Amino acid sequence: MLTRKLDEHSPIPLYHQLQELLREKIEAGEWNPGARLPTEDELCEMCQISKTTVRQALSALAIEGFLIRKQGRGTFVAEPRIEQGPVELTSFSEEMQRRRLYPASKVMELKEIPATPKIADALKLDGGELVFMIKRLRLANDEPMGIQVAYLSAALFPGLLDEELSGSLYQVLEEKYSTIPASATEVHYAVLLDKHEVELLGMPPRDSVGLLVERRAFSQDEYPIEFVSSIMRGDRYQVSIHLVRRSFNNLAVMR
Repeated sequence: MLTRKLDEHSPIPLYHQLQELLREKIEAGEWNPGARLPTEDELCEMCQISKTTVRQALSALAIEGFLIRKQGRGTFVAEPRIEQGPVELTSFSEEMQRRRLYPASKVMELKEIPATPKIADALKLDGGELVFMIKRLRLANDEPMGIQVAYLSAALFPGLLDEELSGSLYQVLEEKYSTIPASATEVHYAVLLDKHEVELLGMPPRDSVGLLVERRAFSQDEYPIEFVSSIMRGDRYQVSIHLVRRSFNNLAVMR
C-alpha cells in the first residue's frame, strides 16, 4: 500500500513524512474521493511508527482538506475543495452552478431587527434603523457548505421577507427590486467553529476550522445594499488569489 518507507534519521519529522506520502497518493489519484484509508493500526504497522505520529499526519491532512475522519467508521479521502477566486462577483448559487453542482438553501431564520452599529456602518444606515436578517444553510449537491447571514435595509427592500429565499437572493433583488449587486468587498478570516456550527455543516467533530467571509455588496451607483457574514467549511472551501507584480520600472520610480 505504501511503497516508500519513512526515514527515521531524517531531520523531517516522521508525521510530516507520512503526511507528504499520503498527500502524494491522493494527488496522484491512487486514492479517489470517498476511498477509505488504512486504519491507524495498519498505518502504524506499515510504517513502524507510533499511533500518535499517525494521528498527527491524519489530522494535518484533514485540516488541509484532503481527508475526512468519520467517528467509528474510519478516515476517507475528501471531495476536492471548492475554490473561489475574487475575479467576478457571483452569488453562491451561480458559483455552484458553474462548478456543475446543484445549489440549494435551507432558510433557518427570517426577521426584521434594528441594525447594530457594525451593520449600520456597513450599510450606511442610522443606528437602530430596521434591517432584514436572512439566515440560510447553503448546500451543494445536498451537502452543507456554509452558513450565511445576510442583512439588507428594510426601507430599500420592502416585502423582501415574503419572497421565496431558498434560491438566489441576487436573482430576487434583480427581478423584484431591479437592483443588481455590481461590486463587493470581502474580508476572509480563519475561525474555529463551535459545536453547533460543526453539526449544522455536517463536519467531523475533530474538524472545526472554518472560513469566515464578510461581504459588502454595492449597487451600480456604489451604494451598499447588502452585508453578509458567511461561515464556510474549511475542509471544502478555499480562496485562490491571482497576484501580479508591478514592473521593475514602476518600482524604480517609487523609490
